Parts: sequence; structure tokens; C-alpha cells
Amino acid sequence: MALISLKSLGVIMSAPLFSNLDLTIAAGDRLGIVAANGRGKSTLLKCLAGAFEPTAGDITRSRGLLVGHVAQSVPDALLDRSFHDVVADALPAEQRDSEVWR
Repeated sequence: MALISLKSLGVIMSAPLFSNLDLTIAAGDRLGIVAANGRGKSTLLKCLAGAFEPTAGDITRSRGLLVGHVAQSVPDALLDRSFHDVVADALPAEQRDSEVWR
């Protein structure tokens, strides 16, 4: 069963970054994205996380799926904190104790 499906996904900024992308990601899949700088890798990941709207196409996510995204540039406010603490603070309070280990 697919966790995320992309159909004819595309993003155009000043020029097309990518277009007509079809992709299905299932549980247990590993994905590597390789391309030159400025070709849309980070934009694609932002689209998968729901932080950026594609110009064309559709993204379907499984019900209840949460997608995390770590920006390339770490905000200054987070530089003096551990990754574990930042993730723990991002979780809803009722899930923190049971899910922070993930």
C-alpha cells in the first residue's frame, strides 16, 4: 500500500524544476534523490512534506501520515539544541513519551 503517491507532479519557478513526475512510496521504501544544485531536490521534499504547493499534479498521502522535513539550513535558534530535544518538542504532548524514541 502506498504511503505517498505523486501523479504528474511539477514545479515551475523561474524555469521548470521538474515536471510529469510519477512516484509511489510504500512502507519500507528508501528513496535517494540525486541531481545537480538548483534542480528541485529540496523543493520536491518540501512538496512531499506539504510545505510547498506544486504547480501541477497531485500528491496523495495515506490517511494519518505525518511527514517530517528538516530544512537544509538550521535556524539559529536551534543550533545550541540537540536533535533529540528539537524532535521531542515538535511532537504533540500526548505522544512525546511514547514516540520520541523514533
